[in-house]
Amino acid sequence: MIIIVRQQWSPVPGILAWVAVSLAGCIGGGRETAREAQPADVIFTGGTVRALGDGDPRQALAIREGTVAALGDASDVDRLRGPDTEVIDLEGKTLLPGFVDHHIHLLNVGLSLLNAELDEEIFLDLSSARSPDEIAGRVRKRAATLPPGAWILGQGWSQGAWGRSRLPTHEVLTEAAPRHPVFLARVDGHAGWANRAALQAAGISAATSDPPGGAILRSAGGEPSGVLLERANELVAAHLPRPADQQIIRAFRLGASAMAARGVVELFDAGFLACPGIVDVNADFERILELIRRTDKEQALPVRVNLMIPAPSVLADKVLADPDRYRNISPRVRVTHIKLFADGALGSRGARLTHPYSDDPTTRGVEWMPAAELRAQVGRAIAAGLDVAVHAIGDEAIRITLDAFEAALAEIPGLSPGRMRIEHFSYASSDDMQRAARMGVVLSVQPNFVYPDEQGLTMEDSRVGAANSSRAYAWVTLSKLGARLAGGSDFFTAPAEPLLNFYCAVTRMSPAGRPPGGWHAGERLSREDAARLFAGGFPAGGRRPRTPALRIGGPADVVVLSADPLVADLSSLLSIRVHTTLLEGQATYRMK
Repeated sequence: MIIIVRQQWSPVPGILAWVAVSLAGCIGGGRETAREAQPADVIFTGGTVRALGDGDPRQALAIREGTVAALGDASDVDRLRGPDTEVIDLEGKTLLPGFVDHHIHLLNVGLSLLNAELDEEIFLDLSSARSPDEIAGRVRKRAATLPPGAWILGQGWSQGAWGRSRLPTHEVLTEAAPRHPVFLARVDGHAGWANRAALQAAGISAATSDPPGGAILRSAGGEPSGVLLERANELVAAHLPRPADQQIIRAFRLGASAMAARGVVELFDAGFLACPGIVDVNADFERILELIRRTDKEQALPVRVNLMIPAPSVLADKVLADPDRYRNISPRVRVTHIKLFADGALGSRGARLTHPYSDDPTTRGVEWMPAAELRAQVGRAIAAGLDVAVHAIGDEAIRITLDAFEAALAEIPGLSPGRMRIEHFSYASSDDMQRAARMGVVLSVQPNFVYPDEQGLTMEDSRVGAANSSRAYAWVTLSKLGARLAGGSDFFTAPAEPLLNFYCAVTRMSPAGRPPGGWHAGERLSREDAARLFAGGFPAGGRRPRTPALRIGGPADVVVLSADPLVADLSSLLSIRVHTTLLEGQATYRMK
């Protein structure tokens, strides 16, 4: 028996499908069986097997020594049943390749889960707040339990949830807790809201200049308003209380287990955020890196973790000076990327645009680093043998990032474009969509960013203007151009339903079903392509993209779902649950 694995393109270019082809020379060719007749360790049967290749759906799958040994009809696979083979009846459930989350903040997911366990002892969860007054009330209540001078932290506020576009000011927080410094991270992690005591603790006054890569929002008289954007948050973050070592270890364990429970077998950690969830490239990353290493060494995490180290930072300098020391720091954790920032987020108007914001013509966003510095940092990472990922959301940020990548490709002979990624790739010009696809760099996208309100409009409609918003999250357009898309969640709070990103990718609707038909419905992915978006991978070093399909001889990374997302009613997708997750044939999660 000879098994040949070949690459085959899906009907939508740019999203790879892979096919395991059996040259069996028998009637019904295309059935896949094992290359040798040794008994399987485990056989799954009695349900639907979605390999995401040709011949789907299948009936059964066999696993031997952590790899797929057989895949096809139940009768074919059953030939590998031995006296010690465990046979698992799927009972009508569906088995798919395990999920890969290409952009997540694992520590902060875990801290949110730990914070919930501790009844918000670490920080206030403000995601449900619907007004500044409601937040002030919660801050006032927390202040009553703390001695004067103790910090009050919070996470998850959004002025959009209050029905307004304007960012808040410090007065309501100052009045609620005049004797306590208060710092609340916005839902995007790129804006902080501080009261007067926190501003004073950080030495921020009317005389304080905006730091490079950041902005201190001000009143008409020049006084700090209380909201800090991008690197201006680092002025306050340096004074914030830090979680204890054991809390961080517990957070990593909780976060990894939560992702395994959502069918994830591998993830790309896009950088540790400072507690309570704010981007800070001056955070104590080396301490956190040591703690995740210790966590994984003591007991292997249930997911493979690829770490991005934010730069410029002290830790990034150490990694770049001695990359071999950091490549594989523990059994399932390795450093793979240097993470750079070209801009911030649309929600807090930090994303860098080529034009003024539609709802605030006084700004075009925040430039994190000049184009020349970005280009130099990209070259530095590549020269050290590491891959590079650049956070770029606005069309201007994407433009200068592609310029930097293009320069690297021209200057470094043989450089694989797969070693360079753009994180989020949210809003780009048509020319840059074509350029990104032509270059072959990896584009990390997050379908759950599409979140229309009750009127069917999104925050992007307000920020870039309804006339431009069709260029936001244009996944089908990019796929047709042949772009390399990688799906991620960008979770840094408690993770959502297992198939939220899949649902958003195929519907472009909010969980409430708005708007009917979807926001810019022409960019809805097919179910097969949405599934592949979260089942494949782009390994570090620019190696050949990892198959998003189960194949004979490939790793037995699988997830068992309560229903088949490729045929289930759209209205039921968010209720589909994970029953089992296997990483290389070993169960990392089983529903209790």
